[in-house]
Amino acid sequence: MNLVSDGNIFYDDEGVELPDLETACFRSIRIARDLISEEAKLGRIPLGWSIEIMDELGEIVSVMAFENTVTLH
Repeated sequence: MNLVSDGNIFYDDEGVELPDLETACFRSIRIARDLISEEAKLGRIPLGWSIEIMDELGEIVSVMAFENTVTLH
């Protein structure tokens, strides 16, 4: 999973093998919420960031936008 932040891509060189795309999506939601929480402590809410979910060949199979992982009210 790669992190896309303000136009920069931070590549995950190690990666984690997961059984399926659904599991990868749930993991990316958890990671996004953790990062949002950490950034919020600094006074920032990075809703424009995203996580790229890659397959075993390094191809992007899904993108999890941070704005889709939380509800603001």
